[in-house]
Amino acid sequence: MFGREIIYDPDLSVAVERFGGFQALDAILNPIMDALMREPAGFPIVEAAWGTVRYIRTKPAGLIPELIWYFCLEQNGNVVIHHVEEYDR
Repeated sequence: MFGREIIYDPDLSVAVERFGGFQALDAILNPIMDALMREPAGFPIVEAAWGTVRYIRTKPAGLIPELIWYFCLEQNGNVVIHHVEEYDR
């Protein structure tokens, strides 16, 4: 479609399980995937201890709270999603 892949960091599964697993998050993952395929560089940047990352904040859905998804862009344009956590106001 856009010549890029969206890759889940192997450690992401542990964080996702806290929110019911990938299947439980399907409703909020679909819009994320579309946005990451189209324009991942358009998302805000935050400096983390291990480098620069971008993030997407998702709205709550049913029992799933508001979440923050952290990702990096690779040189080849691929997106690697590294972590997800509950948004802490």
